[in-house]
Amino acid sequence: MRWMDKALEAGARFPLRLRRLVFATATSALVALSAFAQVVAPPAASPLRVATFDSGFGGYLTAKSIEVTAASLLQHYDTTITIRHYGDTKNLPYGEKTPGQIATLGSAGVLRAFEQGADMVFIACNTASTQYDRIRQAVDAAYPGQVKPVVSIIDASATEAKRLLDLSLAQRSTATFLIMATPATVRAMVYPRQLARLYAAPLVEEAPKAFTQPRWYTANGPTIDSLIQKSAINLPGGRHIEVIQLAPANWVELIEHGADAKLKREAVQRDLGLLAKQLPKAAGPDVVGYFCTHYPIFDDTIRAEVALQLPSPRPPTYISQGQLMARIFQGMAEARLQGRERKAPLAAGQLQALLGTARANITISGQNGPVTRQLAKTMFPNDPPPLVTEEDLGSLTPTAPAPR
Repeated sequence: MRWMDKALEAGARFPLRLRRLVFATATSALVALSAFAQVVAPPAASPLRVATFDSGFGGYLTAKSIEVTAASLLQHYDTTITIRHYGDTKNLPYGEKTPGQIATLGSAGVLRAFEQGADMVFIACNTASTQYDRIRQAVDAAYPGQVKPVVSIIDASATEAKRLLDLSLAQRSTATFLIMATPATVRAMVYPRQLARLYAAPLVEEAPKAFTQPRWYTANGPTIDSLIQKSAINLPGGRHIEVIQLAPANWVELIEHGADAKLKREAVQRDLGLLAKQLPKAAGPDVVGYFCTHYPIFDDTIRAEVALQLPSPRPPTYISQGQLMARIFQGMAEARLQGRERKAPLAAGQLQALLGTARANITISGQNGPVTRQLAKTMFPNDPPPLVTEEDLGSLTPTAPAPR
């Protein structure tokens, strides 16, 4: 800019009117150069705004799995990532609601995530995923002609279950698959039927058996049922898959409403004891699917009780749905970020700032913020506490029209 300095210096010898003209010309030149720099500068980093949805806290575990994957993406791609979990705690448990009610609440929660800026929504809730088609229709109706990705956990989980069962069937003729899910998911039969479709084999279904128990969270009624349902898939070559579904009573409410550790442990012991009585001895599972996002919170207790009450010569393999969702997110993100690879590695401080932005936060519809914060602290004691906000995510009560 030496030429500009000389022009201003020379202009100081001119009359005031001319000096103003020189100054205005110099200012215009600066503005023009600034505008040019903005045109040729690289575009700002493309943000990724990710949401998970569940009937309660459980989907936060999926959000945290996505958060781990986000760390790798931030190192390799010029982007920023935000993650928010939406938990409809006011209306839980979804597992005891009708398909229509589940579709209504699930659609409302997913639409709220999009309204608040989400680029993609992962339905971490297995029960809500049983109504995926209706939720997808609601999103398409709200955003005609727009791409609004909504991912259901069911297809990915069934595919992973088949992969693991194939490994067992390669060594022996019979494999046992234990599914832990909500009553609505068990009654919908989505997992046994999807598995049978993947194998292109018929499914033999038994009616579920109900075991009525006292309800711990009595605000939702005096009793609650545990369900056990059995199915069989017969394959060529004499191979056979036993599919056992367990919908345990009280588990979701014990988690969401802050029961103590002793009550939670007793509930797991009781329900796996009920299951053990319905199975032949030494019929322990080869694969266990936590097909409710809440149940991994009981992981240590479940594994101990399965080993004790459902013994098997081979330790079972457990399916973590959060990790499955994180893999799907990574593939979607990498496709979206094509051409945005970083030319140079980030400095440590830059990466830490981006990781701080990518920490998962929580929006819940109920008034159990303190329980939610405590659950987050218990599950992730070394992480900074998430921001927890409370707002309405939807209702089964029709909204009255505004007076004219």
